[in-house]
This record gives sequence, C-alpha cells and structure tokens, in this order.
Amino acid sequence: MFPAVFRFSLLAKPLGLSAILFAQCMTNVSHAQSISTQSGRAASVDLVAAAKDLSMQNAYARSLLSFIKLNPARLNDQQFYVGFVSYLIFKKLNDRCQDAFANEFERRDFYTRSFDILPQLQKVIAEKSIPDRFEVSYQINTGEYDFTSGSLPFDNVRSVGEQLGSTIYSGDAQTCAGNLLRGTAVEISSFPWRFNVADETGQPAAPAFPFAKSQPLSAADARTLFEQFGRQLYSIVGYQVLAAGDGTHRVQIVPTDAQLFGLSDDAVVRVQTFAHPTLSQPNYLDIANQLTVMSEPLNLAATVTLEQEGFRAVATGTSQGRGTGVTAAATHQVSGSAAVGATSFIMRMTAPQLTSDVSGLSNAPGTERYLTMFGEIDFNNVSASKAPILGKAIVLEVDPNGILKQTRLYPISGHFTALEKPGQAQASTTQGTEAQ
Repeated sequence: MFPAVFRFSLLAKPLGLSAILFAQCMTNVSHAQSISTQSGRAASVDLVAAAKDLSMQNAYARSLLSFIKLNPARLNDQQFYVGFVSYLIFKKLNDRCQDAFANEFERRDFYTRSFDILPQLQKVIAEKSIPDRFEVSYQINTGEYDFTSGSLPFDNVRSVGEQLGSTIYSGDAQTCAGNLLRGTAVEISSFPWRFNVADETGQPAAPAFPFAKSQPLSAADARTLFEQFGRQLYSIVGYQVLAAGDGTHRVQIVPTDAQLFGLSDDAVVRVQTFAHPTLSQPNYLDIANQLTVMSEPLNLAATVTLEQEGFRAVATGTSQGRGTGVTAAATHQVSGSAAVGATSFIMRMTAPQLTSDVSGLSNAPGTERYLTMFGEIDFNNVSASKAPILGKAIVLEVDPNGILKQTRLYPISGHFTALEKPGQAQASTTQGTEAQ
C-alpha cells in the first residue's frame, strides 16, 4: 500500500458520480467529451526510451545514474522514483514542462502507470555503461613573461564545453519537477538534484586544473612560445569521477592526465605533462581518419584527412563556402593541427572561407583568420563506420599589427569516417608513449 503522500495516485479507477452531477455533465456532452480527450505532452513520453537516451557525456546525468547504480534500493522509495520519472519527463520536454499534463487526472494516471515499468527502468540503469572518466578542454591566456622568476604566468584559465564547479546541479530539471507536481503532497527536495563535488582528499572543492598558476620556462623557450603561439595555450585534462556509495549526494573528481601545449595551424608543441601517480591512464583517441565538420553560423563545411602520432595530429583537406544562388560555392584548401585526448581533441585550422562579416571581428584588410575547434566524440551514436562529434569553435583574427581578436563560441557538428577499417568503431583509443 502506498503511503498517504501518494494518495493522489491511488485513484486508478473512476469513482461513481452522483445522479445530479451526471445530469449536469449530460447538458453539454460534446463539450465534456472534448475536455476529457485532451492530453498533455507527457502522454508521448516513453520513459524507458528516455532513460536509455540519457547521455553519459552530461555531468548531471552521469552523476545521477552512478548514484542510482551504487544505491539501487533508492528506486524502491516512491518519492525518489517520482522524482526520477519527473527528471525523465524533463529530459524529453525541456522547456515545455508546463504543457506536460492537461489536468490533474491525467497527471495522476501517468504517475500511477509509471510504477508498472519500474523493473524496466531498473534494467536499463543496470545495463547502462557509465564511464568513470571524462575530459575537459581549457583555453589559457598567458601574461607577460617574468624575467626575474623565470616563469610565464597564467592570467586566465577557461574551460570550454563542460563547466566544472563545486556542485553538479540540474536546476531546470528541479524547477520542471516542481511544476509537474504542484498541488500534490509529493516531496521532491530529497531527490539528488544537486551533487556536491569533492577533491581527492574528500574535501569540498571544484575539480582542479592540475597545472600551477605559472609555468617555469627559460627566457628562450618563453620567446619561442610567444612568437609561435602568441599569448594562448591549451590543455586537455582527464578526470576520474566516483559517486558516493553511502547514499550521500557527493561525487569525487580527481585529475589523472593532462597535456599543456601550444597550438597553431601547423604545429603542436607540448609545454608540460601531468600524470597522477596512481590513477594515470594516458590514452589517445585514434583520429587518423577523415573528419567532416560543419557549422551553419560560421558558413563552415570542411573535410580533412588526419595523420596522427601520439597526442599530435596534422590535417589537410578542403572547405566549401556558401553559394550565392547565382554563383557556385568556392572551395578552399585548408590545413590544421590537433592535440588529442582520450575522448576529445582541440584543432586549429586555417579558415580562408571565413571572409564574410563575423560578429566580434573587424573584417579589416590584411587580417588572417583561424578556426579553433574543441570537439569530443558523441559516444551515444557511434557506429561501425562513423563516429559523430559535438563541440564548439572560436574564430581567431590576427590583424596586420599582430593584434588578436576572437569571437564567442559557435556550435559545430560532424563525424569521423573510417578510411581503412570500416568494421572498426572509431571510438577506439591508442595507448602508449611518444617522443617528447
């Protein structure tokens, strides 16, 4: 028997109506039938499919399913289960939660029926492959070289893509759940909408960037970096994540592997390597294939072939511009360099096709433009012959005086296509050492 708090869901069968009420309803049969057949958007939500579709490249979804796997009995708690079902509804409806149910009776019936598929959801979660490692790409702006201390300071370190803080929170999902269950006695505040992040010692802390705030360098090396890469460096950092098995809403995130490097359209230069003394697993994504990348806002459609050695790769290919409707689209030769992690990459590419106005750039004569892409494999949709990518791109502009400007982040999409072994998924990684 459900507890009293779930009493609203027990009325699975319609109650008998009084003769008076029935007579009133009969006065406008067509209107009553119209109202009774209305349904909200939640009626189209397949909860089992929604659970299967949860992306393990999303920090909150990854943390939530890890928590449930380590604490499976929580799904038998009915308030927790209703919170989880509400989260699945949110993942399918997003900002349309207010249209989930047409009335309170439909809502009651939906949540009542959801308990019938609890075993299916438990099976989906048990079979879900949840990675215990993920990567974050960083862009580092350096300051002026300090000749006295012999170090290059980092003025700003910015993560691109997944943002890491002291909590992993799904506020929109919590708001949606509150709206879905408004007017009921269901208490959703105990559901883990927020996970607190701890460091390696168990203390509350945002995931650490493993390199210090300045980099010891000789004046000659600092000059070489400045002349070749300006005042920007990049990093790909791998983290290991572990959810708490004691029922608390905590995750421990520890940096395990990282490369700090300079990147241009024709070179990748390693500046420093980080490896955790016990947790390090230096794997490199195999991207020695053909890459097609697109971005509608940037008028970008490029296809390049990559050659790879360890964490470095070089790319050559073509980029297609946009036609005018009268003239054909121009084709440009492009080249680039990339640094590779276990699941992600950062690539700098020449961008001669980006000659039109781009918000934030001057478009002055004599400027050079480059594209910096921060990509990762979309493991949810990898096939035997293609590996889709997701990510962001920044357009960099260098004017004749050497002044650098850059745009905001633009979305990119695309895929790697196997060149020699079509039966082998491109999500494989290569492992080993390389020349420094």
